Amino acid sequence: MTTALISIGITCFNAETTIERAVRSARDQDWAHLEIVVVDDCSTDSSPSIIDRFADDDARIRVVRHTVNRGVGAARNSALKHMTGAFVAFFDDDDTSVPARLAEQHRRIVEYESATGTGAVACYTATEQHYPDGSVVYSATLGADATPAPSGDDVARLILLGKPAAGSRGVCPTSSLMARRSVYDLVGGFDERLRRHEDTDFNLRLALRGAHFAGISKALVRQTMTFTHDKALSAERQSALQFIEKHRDVLQEWSWYDFSRLWCEMKFARFEGGTRVALPILIRLFATSPTKTVRKIVWSLPNQKSYRRYQYSDDSRA
Repeated sequence: MTTALISIGITCFNAETTIERAVRSARDQDWAHLEIVVVDDCSTDSSPSIIDRFADDDARIRVVRHTVNRGVGAARNSALKHMTGAFVAFFDDDDTSVPARLAEQHRRIVEYESATGTGAVACYTATEQHYPDGSVVYSATLGADATPAPSGDDVARLILLGKPAAGSRGVCPTSSLMARRSVYDLVGGFDERLRRHEDTDFNLRLALRGAHFAGISKALVRQTMTFTHDKALSAERQSALQFIEKHRDVLQEWSWYDFSRLWCEMKFARFEGGTRVALPILIRLFATSPTKTVRKIVWSLPNQKSYRRYQYSDDSRA
């Protein structure tokens, strides 16, 4: 029996202190039949030379270079264009995966397909998040070890509204994703216009196409939680509003568009200035949409424990 070819995509931008361990993590996977495509998104540090050294020593590794910085969504799409595997997994340039990650995700996908008959399965794993202060947090993922797993409209409403569904606790970072190549093709890859939220957007479009999110409860990926310019509060707010605007039609169909924009403004007002600054917007929400506001607060409560203020830059408030 021929072992399926699994393609690993690694996107890299100015990651000279972490890219070596990321590539080693991909190279050292237990899966015998794999290829690794590293996309350098116009790094200006020593990352390209580090990547080249690995490629010179391992024929399974190919390097794709961008001549201008285009963002992680475009880098992932470039990786997809150069991949030939039936399955695709993405690694980040500052994260590592346990050696059994590919084998466990492949088994989960194949077994889930056999049990449910579905052909659109996105498999994420739980992660171990390592923060700058030394703390380590276990982060769950959707549909962990569940059959059937969350799918379709339930996941779409979770993403856009925050509405919980059975088995829907947890997040889905692309650095822990594996799926058949056909699943990526189903939605045309990643939206290159989004500098942030491109992974959330990808998952939403998959959910709207009826995909199942069959996760793994084991923390097979170690995430390094670092600050970048794109994570500044101002950039995060702009990207969040851009994401809402992109999916305006769906939100309007559900009668949640106006509320979602105002809730987003309130959330970032709280991040930037605290409860005192956000309170007038919250009062307005209660006045115009009391039922939605109560629902949203209840739905949001579980997320408060995982909020980490230093994921954003204080400089962004200037």
